[in-house]
Amino acid sequence: RRSAGWRRLAWHRRVTKRPRAANVCSVTELGLYAPDYASVKTIRCSPPSWMAHAVLVEKGAAHRVEWLSFAKGEHKTPAMLARNPRGTIPVLTDGAISVHETLAILQYVEHRVADPPLWLHAAPALALTRLHESASLKDAGMALFVALMRDADADDLWDALRSELVHWERYLSAHAFVAGEAITLADFCVFTYLATAVELGLELDASSALAGFYARMRARPSIVATWPTTWGAA
Repeated sequence: RRSAGWRRLAWHRRVTKRPRAANVCSVTELGLYAPDYASVKTIRCSPPSWMAHAVLVEKGAAHRVEWLSFAKGEHKTPAMLARNPRGTIPVLTDGAISVHETLAILQYVEHRVADPPLWLHAAPALALTRLHESASLKDAGMALFVALMRDADADDLWDALRSELVHWERYLSAHAFVAGEAITLADFCVFTYLATAVELGLELDASSALAGFYARMRARPSIVATWPTTWGAA
C-alpha cells in the first residue's frame, strides 16, 4: 500500500500541473487600429503603428487593419475611446480584449502567436532589456519628429538622435540584430524609428553596422509588405 504522504504528493502534482502553451493562433482575427499615414504631418508615418503592423505580418497572424484619419478625429470617436480612453493609437483588439501602449501590443502578439518566435527564450533578460531600451530611441526620435512637424529648429534634436544611435551601433557591431543573432521584437522598434529618420534625411555611413542592419530589415518580407506607401515603394 502507498502511504498517505505519497498520495498527497501525487495529488499536489496533478492539481499544480500547468497546460502547455499553444503554438498556434486561435481563430479570432486580431484588429489593429492605426493612423492613416497620409494624415500624419511631415513624417507621413507612425513608427509605433508600423512596428505593430510589421510584427503581425512577420508572425503570419490573421489580422485586419483599420486606418483612422487624425484630421477627422477618427482616433477619438466614442468607439475608439472605449477601446483606449487615452485616445492614442495604435490599439490592438482580440475579440473583446483591447490592448494599447505599443510595447504591450508587441508583447501581447508574441504571447498570442508563439511561432515564429520574436523572443530570446534562452536569454529573456537581454531580449526584454533591448525591447524597453528602445524607448530611449523613441524619445529621441519623437522629439525630433514633433519639431519637424512644427517647423521648429531641430539641429540639437538631430544631434540627440545621432547620440542615441551610437548605442545601437555598438550593439549591432557585435551581432546581426540588436539582441543577438536572432531577430526579436526590439529590432522592429529600432528599425521603424531608424527608417523614419532616414526618410527625413538622416544619412548612414555605408560601412556602419546601422547601415547593414537597415538593409537587412528593409529586405524582410514583413517590412516590404508594410512599408509606408506615403514614402513610395520599399
